[in-house]
Amino acid sequence: MNRTRILFFGLFGTLSRRPLAALLAADDVEVAAVVIPAERVAPYQLADNGRSTASILPIQPSPTASNLLPLDSNFSPLDLAAQQHIPAFGVRDLNAQATISTLQALAPDLICVSCFPQKLPPAMLQLPRLGCLNLHPSLLPHFRGPAPLFWTFQRGIRQTGVTIHWMDADFDTGDIALQRPFTLSDGMTEPEAEEILAQLGGDLLVKAVRQAAAGTLPRQPQPAEFTVAPWPRAADFELHAHWPVRRAFNFMQGTIGWERLYFIKINGQTIWLQQAINYELAQELNQPFVIHDNEAALQFSDGVLRVVLGGR
Repeated sequence: MNRTRILFFGLFGTLSRRPLAALLAADDVEVAAVVIPAERVAPYQLADNGRSTASILPIQPSPTASNLLPLDSNFSPLDLAAQQHIPAFGVRDLNAQATISTLQALAPDLICVSCFPQKLPPAMLQLPRLGCLNLHPSLLPHFRGPAPLFWTFQRGIRQTGVTIHWMDADFDTGDIALQRPFTLSDGMTEPEAEEILAQLGGDLLVKAVRQAAAGTLPRQPQPAEFTVAPWPRAADFELHAHWPVRRAFNFMQGTIGWERLYFIKINGQTIWLQQAINYELAQELNQPFVIHDNEAALQFSDGVLRVVLGGR
């Protein structure tokens, strides 16, 4: 059986772990190496203990890696690599000739990326013979950028999903290859959504690798008018009374892991909010809000949201 050789670029979260585990479990895929930004790796894990300025360095396996069960997607990408005796590298400079030469020597057919925070330069994009694929947790072209799930919750969108796209010189703008939709449930948190999207994305990435190897992976250009959704600022945690109450609840519930205060402006007053409790559709207060101790009831367009107040 001919196996497709992959370089996997990622980080340590769910959206890297599960796709890597899916690739490792596929009998027609060979992961040749795992690549992580060097600054995200503990210095003692780098081959030189972090003392040099080399553009790429081998990562030494964790002392506990040999005790792990293989292909458990809860382990870090580095543990998964060590368990499968796959080399891992910390990279400082993707443009450096030493980096290109080191990875080129592994003769990859494809580069697969999931949550790697750096743009791949032209020389890296051209390195594998079949190209480079990225997994993105939204239905592109919607919500390009580093925090797609935040904006999905913030905009009150229930239908999200994962996209596998061909990579180009910019973030999340390359031709779409495959997509799989997923509907967020009421009250779902970002980590819960990430787990599901990572599982769906891993399965879809394996499918994409197989189609790329067969020369049948589609390419659908993205519309030019869509822009990158930025990293959220404090102002983006504002709620608005004209929203549907369900949107306000799901936004607060979904993004609670950001550990930021939310706020709403009513009649010239800013009310700071910490956590959503529940909501009731079709309920109406006789005033825009009611505060009792450290909780409040807030009137939205079609119901009432109950929240824990935040300190300011």
